[in-house]
Amino acid sequence: MKNVTKLIFMAGSGFLLSGCIASERDMSTLKLQLQELNATIVQMQSNQAELASKMDELNRNLSVSNENLSQVDSQIFKLSAKLDDLTASVRPGSGAASGAAAPAAVLPSDLFAEAKSHLDKGAYEPAAMGFKLYLSKYPDSENAEQAYMYMGDAYIAAGQTKSGAIAYATLLQKYPKSKFIPAARLKYALSIVPLGKTDEAKRYLASVVQEFPSSSEAKTAKAELAKLK
Repeated sequence: MKNVTKLIFMAGSGFLLSGCIASERDMSTLKLQLQELNATIVQMQSNQAELASKMDELNRNLSVSNENLSQVDSQIFKLSAKLDDLTASVRPGSGAASGAAAPAAVLPSDLFAEAKSHLDKGAYEPAAMGFKLYLSKYPDSENAEQAYMYMGDAYIAAGQTKSGAIAYATLLQKYPKSKFIPAARLKYALSIVPLGKTDEAKRYLASVVQEFPSSSEAKTAKAELAKLK
């Protein structure tokens, strides 16, 4: 009987001991899991903070862009208003014809000069919009060829490469005998290189060298061709 009791006691003690060992192992595993969870939470908090910072920066950039667009819209509105004044001043029954003082006429050359002034001052987007408005109102004016050239220059300077290339291409297409052809071909070629049209750019550069060998554009075209080979 004593032996049986001793065996039961020993068995119970072994069970309790194994239970304690299992509990310690479970606790160690739980601690590791908690540590991993805490590390994950810290990383998530860091990512959220970084995301919030980027959202703030994006909002600031959008505010600046909206402000710039508002300025461009204001410039276009002023240009359009001047054109409306010009139309009113020459309309039959208005101005001097009706005995009233006519508003100061804004000539096409004035609109061209204002757009050129923006270009010279580095206000490239208003300049591009000004030349675009000028060409839409006076597509056959004496300054149309130069307006396309300047519009392309303004777009390129503003970082709008594709729009600049289109302006140069339009000049080349509409005025194949223009005095601006060498410069337009050169600038068109350089504008389409970033667009991935290297082969086409080479052809236009080569045409400048071959057809206008004594021009300053030919010298530049040779140098650019060497870079593309």
